[in-house]
Amino acid sequence: MRALFAIVAIVCFLVAAAASTAAPIAPYDGTNPFKCKVQKLGIGVEYTNPNADPLCVEFDKTNQNVKEFGIVDFLLNEPARTAAAVPKCFYYQTDHWTGSIVQGGPTTLWHWDGRYFFDKARGMGGVHVANFTIGGVPADPSLLPGFPSEFSPYFGPGEGGAYVTLGAGAPECAARVNTPAKARKVYRRTGP
Repeated sequence: MRALFAIVAIVCFLVAAAASTAAPIAPYDGTNPFKCKVQKLGIGVEYTNPNADPLCVEFDKTNQNVKEFGIVDFLLNEPARTAAAVPKCFYYQTDHWTGSIVQGGPTTLWHWDGRYFFDKARGMGGVHVANFTIGGVPADPSLLPGFPSEFSPYFGPGEGGAYVTLGAGAPECAARVNTPAKARKVYRRTGP
């Protein structure tokens, strides 16, 4: 169920991007575009530096099991994760998803490794998934119902990624990178 929600969230991001007029779409390999220290939070939400912006995080979301109620813990942590990300100008996340009936059991209901970013200064964001499986079988996210056809060339069996530029960024975020010197403090390179 949670995997379906996450897939729907990814598809909604892509649909919103596709709905924007003339939104340029390009492949995205999951590379972190920002200069930042990745905060490895495991299954929790205790940020070592919650004020960081760029905020770069890695989560372990592989405990989405039914028997030990890991799915409940996961669901209870998601609002705090979202609340930490939304106000940031620059955000990058790596996560690892696994759903199962019994933690570590033989049957994996879903799995993928995700990488996502948004850059409010440039009005862009991207999604990359790898090792995407449903029921232990490699799956193609672009074949899911509602997946925007514009993004299909960037996804395939088990893997894919795209980023989109939606237009003008947020002025308060753009001001943080409006000179070459400021931009060098935030970005690893010029593109995602």
